[in-house]
Amino acid sequence: MAKGDKKTKNPPVEAPVVEKPKEEEKTPAIKQLAKVVVPGVPDGMNQHDKVLYTSVIQHRKDEMVRTGGESAEKYQALTMIEDAMIIDVAITELVIKKNPNALILTANEKNYAAVQLLAKDMGVTLPDFKSLPKPTKEQLAAVGLTDGTGKVVLAIEDKNVSKEAKDQKKKEQKIIDESKKKEYLKDLTKIETDDQLKEALAFQLVNPDISNPIERLVTTAQFYRSYREALAEKGDNTEAELNKIHELSLADLLQDIITMVPPTFIATGFGNLLGRRAHDANSIVPAFCMFKNCVTDRKTGKAKYSDEEIAAFVRVLVVWYVSSKSAEMSNAIKAKEENIKVLKKDAKANAKGIETEEKKIAGLKKSIEHFNNMLSLVTDPSFEIVDDLIAAYKNNDNANHIYAVEIAKSILDTYYRDADIPELEFDSALLNIQQRAGIILNLFTNEIVKRDEYSEKNLIPTDDNEEKKPAEEESKNA
Repeated sequence: MAKGDKKTKNPPVEAPVVEKPKEEEKTPAIKQLAKVVVPGVPDGMNQHDKVLYTSVIQHRKDEMVRTGGESAEKYQALTMIEDAMIIDVAITELVIKKNPNALILTANEKNYAAVQLLAKDMGVTLPDFKSLPKPTKEQLAAVGLTDGTGKVVLAIEDKNVSKEAKDQKKKEQKIIDESKKKEYLKDLTKIETDDQLKEALAFQLVNPDISNPIERLVTTAQFYRSYREALAEKGDNTEAELNKIHELSLADLLQDIITMVPPTFIATGFGNLLGRRAHDANSIVPAFCMFKNCVTDRKTGKAKYSDEEIAAFVRVLVVWYVSSKSAEMSNAIKAKEENIKVLKKDAKANAKGIETEEKKIAGLKKSIEHFNNMLSLVTDPSFEIVDDLIAAYKNNDNANHIYAVEIAKSILDTYYRDADIPELEFDSALLNIQQRAGIILNLFTNEIVKRDEYSEKNLIPTDDNEEKKPAEEESKNA
């Protein structure tokens, strides 16, 4: 679990002066963030003010019911998408606008820890929960609130944001600023070169008009498909080319995109979190389930995306992050190797420096090995734990017992959250869990190595609680 900084006293934040807007100026402001904004916020506030002075983590009241295993408790980030949006806006305020930022949060210490964890993955160290002050009456009044029970004020200092995160945010802001004068960033018909295409894709990934980072991925894929279609229309074999493009899945499109542009600030956090979730459970299944929960309506049980699309998001985010980190470390190794060559010109005098650089290289190589192992869980997953899941779950001494518990708990919360598990026949429940785990792994494997014995048709219905299969909306995405 990510640990916060030492306790610090945060300076009081003055309540913003909000003028009452004219009737015609009222806006339903930030529809994309409506689900995390407390009712009663005055109309007329801009997007940043609404987020910065609003209770933003309401979904915490619907936190994960079932936890367990060695690592599950660390990953309560069922609302990591909303959390990432909030962190992104807060860091934008701090890094770009140079404003000391403050969020009024509804969170308990346990839930705040999930936000801390994601923030750390994004290069931001949040202060310890116990050090956070309560909001003042003025701050509450500014957003139309009277009751501050359970609310705290989060302030992020410049020193708590990594240089990498700051640099990333500055690059993204530069892209956003350039969109006002570079038409091709928004209009695919104006793109003339590969470099312009890359710039346009980079802008789509941080487009401020779309606050949800997953929706940004989808719209970027749609933009890229449309660009490919426009090129095909100008070619000699239009029909054949268009047919090829129409066959491209969301996964195909995103895979192309991540080879052309570096991961965004938010994507880096997601890739890190999902990759470590997979690493800690020695399986991609819990990471898939965590992401599926993020895009599932807890009331209806319907996911916004198909399982195939969810797998594509998880795969792309982890591969994007790992590839970027591995390349960064490889470049660092090359630089240190060059430095060693220079130092060796006077090896005796520079012996200590050479030893230090060699140790750093060894550490970097170990990190690359770690990332490669993480990557294999997504691109070439093993079925070993799933095949052994029932035996491992029942036997505490089994080497895979901890992982089996992690997988089982994640599947229970995702596919059986409304089922009364104690009333289910235990062996039938485990058989279904095993099947679900295998079905999920099949989503991450090539057709040639998919396992036919893991299939929806093998799921066992029970007398009182039939297998929950939320009807997922027909995909309208890329």
